[in-house]
Parts: sequence; C-alpha cells; structure tokens
Amino acid sequence: MELGQKQYFDYSQRAQWLRAVVLGGLEGLVFTTLLMMNTDQMVIHDQTKSTKLILTGFMGLVSGALRIATSELVSVYTQVDTLTFQAKRDLKILGRRRYHHHDHHDHHDEKTWQMVPNPAQVAVTSSLAYLLVGTVPLLASGFVDQQHNNLRICIAIISACLSMLLVGGFAAVLGNASIARSCARILVGGLVAILIMWGKNKIYSWVSVQLGF
Repeated sequence: MELGQKQYFDYSQRAQWLRAVVLGGLEGLVFTTLLMMNTDQMVIHDQTKSTKLILTGFMGLVSGALRIATSELVSVYTQVDTLTFQAKRDLKILGRRRYHHHDHHDHHDEKTWQMVPNPAQVAVTSSLAYLLVGTVPLLASGFVDQQHNNLRICIAIISACLSMLLVGGFAAVLGNASIARSCARILVGGLVAILIMWGKNKIYSWVSVQLGF
C-alpha cells in the first residue's frame, strides 16, 4: 500500500499552470504571426524596416505579456476567493466536529485546497509563455527582407505551427495526457484564432477603404 502511494502522483495539481502555458503561448503566437502577415501596414518602408519590425514585435510581446499577467492575476484571484469563501461556508454549515470525526472529509478538504490555484504562479507562467513562445515566429521570419513578403509569411506560419505542436507536447507530457490529442487541439485552435484575427483585420481594412477612413 505504501509502495502504491509513493508511485501515485496527482497530475491535476499541474492543470492550472499548464493551462496558463497553453493560453499564454497561443496568445503570443497569434500576435507575432499576425504581425508578420501585416507588415505592409505596420512597418514603415525604409532601409531599417526589418529592425523596426523586430523592435515593434518585442515591444508588443512585452506589453502583451504584462497584459495577460494582469488579466490572469485578477481572474484567478476571483476563482480563489470563490473557493475560499465556499470552503468557509461549508465549514460553518457542516460543522467542524463532522470534519474531525470523519477522516475522509479531512482528506477531501485537504485535496480541495491543493487544487486551489496560485494566482502569482499562473500569472508569471502565462506571461513567460507569451513572451518566449511568441518570440519564435518573430525571430524566424522577422529578418526576411520585405521584398520577400510571401516567404516571410510562410516562415512565420510554419514556425507558429511547430511552436503550437511543441506547446501541445509539453503540456501533454507534464500532464500525462494524450500527446496526439493535445497537439491536434492546440494546432487547430491556434490556426483558427489566427484566421479569425486575420479575417477581422481584412474586414476592417476593406471597410476603412470603402468608407474613406
């Protein structure tokens, strides 16, 4: 029994920060991939355009990492507050005596508190994933000359897809889940997110031209 307990590991404790890795990584990839696909509108055409593109990308990554860290911190604290006050209400309703007389209640309560996410850990993890993973398409295609814009876009998309697969594999391995399912889900989800944002930009550009903005 003791041997079995030593071999057992609760992977659900990693769920919160693995979710943060996936969310932050995808957000960063969407940002930099779209940046590579819209350079005509976002970068001034001069001899230093590649330098300006890289600088713009890194500034966007830093600001995006700070933004997603703030959003995660606020949202996860809301979850923690809800779980905390619910636990206090349960103790008040059920009574402390019942928890002391039944060991399985104590074990359940302890496991519940182990599942409570750490807001700071989630925020830092998500922001680092945003910054690090989002850098891949930027460095892979940012130095391609503007005259080869189609090549730049292809490199950005390919590097983004490979990064999605790596993030999916990383999350699956550490979460002891299906690698194929995780990679496929993140790849499809990331491409859909990029397509949605790309379509939004195209529609906005078309409307702006039609209305003379």
